[in-house]
Amino acid sequence: MKARLLVAAVGVPAILALLCFAPAWATTVLFCGVTVLGTWELFHILHVDSRRGALCLTMASSAAVQLVVYFLGYNKTVLVFLPFALLLFLCWVAYYEREEPFGLEGLAAALFSGAFVPLGLGAMTALRLSRRGDLLVLAPLVATFVGDSGAYFAGRALGKRKMSKRTSPNKTIAGLLGGLLSATLGMVLYGLVLRLFGLYGSLWKLGVVGLLAGAAAQLGDLSFSLLKRHTGAKDYGHLLPGHGGAYDRFDSTSFAAPVTLVLLRLLEVF
Repeated sequence: MKARLLVAAVGVPAILALLCFAPAWATTVLFCGVTVLGTWELFHILHVDSRRGALCLTMASSAAVQLVVYFLGYNKTVLVFLPFALLLFLCWVAYYEREEPFGLEGLAAALFSGAFVPLGLGAMTALRLSRRGDLLVLAPLVATFVGDSGAYFAGRALGKRKMSKRTSPNKTIAGLLGGLLSATLGMVLYGLVLRLFGLYGSLWKLGVVGLLAGAAAQLGDLSFSLLKRHTGAKDYGHLLPGHGGAYDRFDSTSFAAPVTLVLLRLLEVF
């Protein structure tokens, strides 16, 4: 517990400072590291990390997505996905011909960690590059962590009916609703704080963003939990004592960030 609290006390302010005060390229470097490390973690718990060709290709794709977002824009990520998918299927066929098991499980893991997760976390870089990105980059984190806290306390106080007995037995319907409400109110409060910095946005639209991004964050948490349950692993890695690996810390954010980015632009919140 002491190690967990110490990591949180040091790590959270450090990441927030990096996102808000460091140049935008630092956000790109951060999520390059997260996605590359997360790729190795997923391959490792699935016991396919010995397939070095597919592993290196997937790591390269996960980092390349972040770089494309930074240099070319979020909508140019297809420039990575197409060659990645073609080369990955080539690896898949080659492994089968050499009788080296990779299988559908390995293929799915590579597509998930080489395309889906990097696209999700690439939204953090896209937000950081936007106007007043030093403030907007925090929006997915508000929906994720405020919603997660609300779900925890609501579940502890009111939770009786289980939400997902097989995937995540500790989650309850009360926790789900408390998390959604907290994410919604947290985003509205975030909008009020932004006004102190001269950034005015529609509060009701921010509430909608909070609600949907909070729902996406909870889906992300469940999805990554299901992957761990499928493999029998408790955590994806041991990078952070008491907190697990890279995917353990950014699972919900990888779902919430792209939803936040799309909704902020679609609803023209600011």
